[in-house]
Amino acid sequence: MKNSNNDIDILEQQMANNEDICCSCGNIQSFPKIFFDNFRVADVGIIVCTSGRFKFSCEDVEYVVNKGETVFISHNVYFSVIDHSADSSVVIILYRVDSIRDILGSTVVGMRFIEMLNPRACWVMHTGHEDELTKYSELLAVGNRYSNVFAANERRLLLLSLTYRLCSIFHEMSKEGDNAPSRKLETYMQLMQLIDQYYIKERGVRFYADRLCLSPKYLTSLVKSVSGNSVQQLVFKSITKKAISLISTTDKSIKEIADYLNFPNASAFGTFFKKQVGMSPMNYRQSEMIT
Repeated sequence: MKNSNNDIDILEQQMANNEDICCSCGNIQSFPKIFFDNFRVADVGIIVCTSGRFKFSCEDVEYVVNKGETVFISHNVYFSVIDHSADSSVVIILYRVDSIRDILGSTVVGMRFIEMLNPRACWVMHTGHEDELTKYSELLAVGNRYSNVFAANERRLLLLSLTYRLCSIFHEMSKEGDNAPSRKLETYMQLMQLIDQYYIKERGVRFYADRLCLSPKYLTSLVKSVSGNSVQQLVFKSITKKAISLISTTDKSIKEIADYLNFPNASAFGTFFKKQVGMSPMNYRQSEMIT
């Protein structure tokens, strides 16, 4: 396992700065010092135990968390880590829902998110999604290293995706309340998985609706109510994210990138990219080289 001292330092700095998103970059082998002294979770707290075990106190009740279990801690709750095994490693994500309230929307799921996620001081459970939560921590932490507007927006969308994933997890575990929001979330997550698989070749709503056995009109309405985006906007965001990665991290020509992303020519790709990001692919590459 990698040395995680630097990741812990970064996490502690985020917390000291009272940032909206504070997370480890994947696994870390210890806890921030502040966790040992009655730490208050401002909104959403997630700790995944990926190895070993640890003990913590929350609202005067002690809990033991073993490998493969996740702790969900409610907003405005104080907790303290009491002890941890020598081989323990954890993944930590702390964030404020208000930071994405404008894109979370006023849907039933959005309005009831805090109530559904935080029905009591804390939960300790095996969700079956621990690897997925670890991946979210890595992606959100990577977003900290960039300052451009698109990267910041992508980070908020990642947080939105995580929020809906947590809602889905709690629906799976509790089986309480109306099942309609759960079905919406499940369909939305299935769509996101399909987009991740096919976005380079398929950009039309009908393709994804057919795959989900839904009408394009219904899928469009469902996605809009959950995320505030259209299906095509979600596809375009995936294309743009991949384009930025190829421009920033490879020496592929703009034409090669356009071909890879299934654009008819470099000019069409350039027009698309400028509309999404605000500058041409070449200017974006040059700006990345400067920074």
